[in-house]
Amino acid sequence: MTSYLGVLFCGGRGTRLGNITDYVSKALVPVFDRPAFMYGLAQLRASQRVTDIVILSNHANDPALRKSGVQTLIQDDAKVQDMFSGLAFVREETHDHRPAVLMPCDNVSSIRVDDTIEEYEKSRADLTINLRRIEDAKVLHQIGVFDPETGVMEYRPHTPQSNFGVLAPYVVGPGIDLSGGDEAVINRHEVSWRVYDGYWFDIGTPEELAEATEHLRRHSR
Repeated sequence: MTSYLGVLFCGGRGTRLGNITDYVSKALVPVFDRPAFMYGLAQLRASQRVTDIVILSNHANDPALRKSGVQTLIQDDAKVQDMFSGLAFVREETHDHRPAVLMPCDNVSSIRVDDTIEEYEKSRADLTINLRRIEDAKVLHQIGVFDPETGVMEYRPHTPQSNFGVLAPYVVGPGIDLSGGDEAVINRHEVSWRVYDGYWFDIGTPEELAEATEHLRRHSR
């Protein structure tokens, strides 16, 4: 049975959170009862197929992230602009070219990593993504949008051609071209997808942070 490498991305600056990140990194911003990055880490740890996890970090975040007990790797900002270039950096530094599960530090959802892996293995695609129908145009303007009919992704489109937002985790096969950013990578490869209809929050703005915290508070009872 193939084992997978999990990569959790915690090296970003979180500029959309405004003054909040003057005091604490996006990855470490409290969301209800734990730092934001712990939600993605918990999803990777719950997988039966992810046997190793690397946290892609930066100098400011690294001391706190290492306390999780997970291997960290400080990214080279000249090489890492998004999750795909981040995976290329991890592979270059670790020489680990297994299929990888990519998880951002600022998403809160109930997506099961192993469901995404199952779809990836069943489809034999180059990579697998999760999709969620999103009616709020403002949200679609901030993320990738995928049209299942054409198989085309647009990143932060002005006029979305679909209301399916692209969500992580992504499962990425070995040996594919990771250059050019999310839109380029997804559009040049064979992609499979799962449609997810559970809760999902992108902790990108103070309003989204408050919404996620309130949702988790209500459902913790």
